[in-house]
Amino acid sequence: MQWLDKLLSFPDLGAMRADLAAKHPAFQLSRLTRLAIVGAADEGKRLAALCAKRNLDVLSIADDNPAVQGTIVNDVPVIPVDALVALPADTPVVIASHRVLKALDRLTAMGFANVAPFALLEILAPEAFAPHMFYAGWLEELFASRERHQALAGLWADDFSRRVHDAVIGYRLTADATLFADVVDWELYSPRGDFLPALESPVYIDAGAFDGDTIRLFIERQGEKFEKIYGFEPDPGTFARLRANFTSESRVIAINKGLYSKPCTLRFDNAGSRGSLLTESSGIEVPVTSIDETLQGERISMIKLNVEGAELEALVGAQDSIRRHAPVLAVSAYHLPDHLWKVPAAIRGLRDDYRLYLRQHDGGVIETVVYAVAKS
Repeated sequence: MQWLDKLLSFPDLGAMRADLAAKHPAFQLSRLTRLAIVGAADEGKRLAALCAKRNLDVLSIADDNPAVQGTIVNDVPVIPVDALVALPADTPVVIASHRVLKALDRLTAMGFANVAPFALLEILAPEAFAPHMFYAGWLEELFASRERHQALAGLWADDFSRRVHDAVIGYRLTADATLFADVVDWELYSPRGDFLPALESPVYIDAGAFDGDTIRLFIERQGEKFEKIYGFEPDPGTFARLRANFTSESRVIAINKGLYSKPCTLRFDNAGSRGSLLTESSGIEVPVTSIDETLQGERISMIKLNVEGAELEALVGAQDSIRRHAPVLAVSAYHLPDHLWKVPAAIRGLRDDYRLYLRQHDGGVIETVVYAVAKS
């Protein structure tokens, strides 16, 4: 594993940080005076505001969403991405999105020599660019857990998982999304390798169901042969759309709660566009429950967990169901930097007969998913 070996070779955190900075000289804060931004959503707006505070010249902000083109972000009009060709080829271009690979390929093809994700600035200069929770302590955690990653490499059930794991480590060391090009599965929850078993009349839990997009994916792949689907979504507005989308399907049970280790009320904190997480102190109140409390021993076939960083707590709240029924698991492992190794460790702690697989479903930090399938 090339990048795992590279990680293990660093003598200290400073050497790791210096190596990353050396790979991106145009984005070192001491040299950065001007840039262009691709992406005018929350992260793009946040980056533009931070640049204004540091007197960095934002030459252009580009986005292909027609709804935002022509709007003004920090006194800069939003233009189509193709219009960036008017800029010099050496202009530093920052992709203000967690989805990086496709944008990187496009901008490189347009002739730009210096392209990087916003994450790079957050990692190299966190005091100037407050990190999104995906990247907070990114290098520090990676260096501290290098021996855990070495051990984890031996737990994956197939070589492709080891390749994905190595690419994720490589991205964290380099901020180079092209490392995902050969391993990314663009279709979410449809992993390479044909290791997911056929499910007979399954009971499926979709935690972090949003408006039902991944429930629809499950039904498309499963057909009509399912017994029941539980969809958990804590946000009231999104939940209303979820429920409305399945009013004609009585087998889809929409639940306006988040998932956690136990039933209680927590707070959902949208930390200034730096990420969203469940906390005990700030944000809006959100009711949460557990899978064990909901199912009360009922049979379960598959659990998908994408719950804004509460995946470990949700696994604790599903431990009885998992130990009893050995459902297939699909658990997000990217919301916090240490989840890449903590999620598989937690799953193995519940059942040691699970075979573990790792898949990457987008070209950036997001959609890293650990799959677990009990040995037959």
